[in-house]
Amino acid sequence: MTGPTPATIANARICPDCDGFGAAAVSSGARDASGQLPTIAVDCPDCHGTGTLPLRPRLSAADVEVAA
Repeated sequence: MTGPTPATIANARICPDCDGFGAAAVSSGARDASGQLPTIAVDCPDCHGTGTLPLRPRLSAADVEVAA
């Protein structure tokens, strides 16, 4: 198999708000004079239309507090 490695649970960065569908076409509901249905593109506010989120920084041992 050639090509990029598919995302797995360990490395998936799919946006939880839009489930990876970062942009949608929304119709206005009414047709214009020429009969066209006008649509506008709307982007997800969290991922800004990319469908993915950046990786979180890894925690180091110095960053973790252990409660006794």
